[in-house]
Amino acid sequence: MVLPGLETILQSKKLPGLDGFRMIAVMAVVLAHSGIGTLFFSSRHGVAGFFVLSGFLITWLLLKEHEKHGEISLKNFYIRRSLRIFPAYYAFIAVSISWDLYRGNDDIREVIFPGLFYLINYHNALEGHSSSSLAHLWSLAIEEQFYLIWPAVFLLLMKRGKNTVLTFLLCASLIVMIWRSITYSVLDWGSSYAYNAFDTRFDNLAIGCALAFLMERQRAVGLLNAVSSQFWMPIVTFVLLFLSRQLSDTHYAYGPGFTIDALLLAVLLMQLVRLSAGRFWGWLNHPYVVYLGVISYPIYLWHMWGVQAGQKLNFLPESVQLMAGVVISCCLAAGSYHLLEKRFLALKGRYERRREGEATGPTVTKTIGVVK
Repeated sequence: MVLPGLETILQSKKLPGLDGFRMIAVMAVVLAHSGIGTLFFSSRHGVAGFFVLSGFLITWLLLKEHEKHGEISLKNFYIRRSLRIFPAYYAFIAVSISWDLYRGNDDIREVIFPGLFYLINYHNALEGHSSSSLAHLWSLAIEEQFYLIWPAVFLLLMKRGKNTVLTFLLCASLIVMIWRSITYSVLDWGSSYAYNAFDTRFDNLAIGCALAFLMERQRAVGLLNAVSSQFWMPIVTFVLLFLSRQLSDTHYAYGPGFTIDALLLAVLLMQLVRLSAGRFWGWLNHPYVVYLGVISYPIYLWHMWGVQAGQKLNFLPESVQLMAGVVISCCLAAGSYHLLEKRFLALKGRYERRREGEATGPTVTKTIGVVK
């Protein structure tokens, strides 16, 4: 079977394999928080994978809108992001705060403000992870800060051309890597700051953004086609990610390690996008896998509840408790998606930019494999 090249695949509205990538990433996090690590893909890689994917998709969509219209509607961008993110997030926040207060967990009081305003990452960076139900929202805070800042920076830099934007992203990745190494190895601010702060993790997002620009360059596409031409090549990338995690030197892990992981994850992302059209990796586009990728956002939100509920079934074998935790997490996520999120996602079509003469009424657009 001859696989289509990435240059062909990226012209389509739906990118194959992306929901499968999301499923792998979110399940790595769920399993890690259940106390079971995965062999090649850890929770550290799962979170970084989401960062790279977010940077790539948001920038890819911004590039398409800019190419089609010559500009970006920041208003429509922020409305679409709000419809996608806020309903599920604030529903989870409301339930979690209420439950923690009810059960007498006073740790929740100190994270209410940072939770409401997407500042959990800096709370964790400065104070450490609390035992509240909101502590894991640090990664969503980083993504929201990215959504807030990046479109305006994108517009500003695009006035000087795509080369300027790409140079900025590559330089920013290097600077953030150096800064993170300084905070951990020189300033001794600790691992919590290096792991949680936006200013020490932006390189993961920037590499994803740079990937979107590189996919418009023939040499970069040719190179990625070459490293995604055989079914076994992603396995090599998984092994390299595993080896990166196995390095025991914390100065590496909290320094260049995160940047190197992001580069490998960017390669893996494109490998899976292309190879999911083949037999060996075709399962990434199986309807069940795609569905888990579609609901990966609410799975991440609710998985701690599911994991804890599974662990309370202590009359069952541990393996069954684990499976129960995963199933409960997925059920909570499915409830969030179908009962709440889909109602708001249906409104996103009203804020899509269209060419002159195209319909302007409300449109429900399927975005599986495209928009996070």
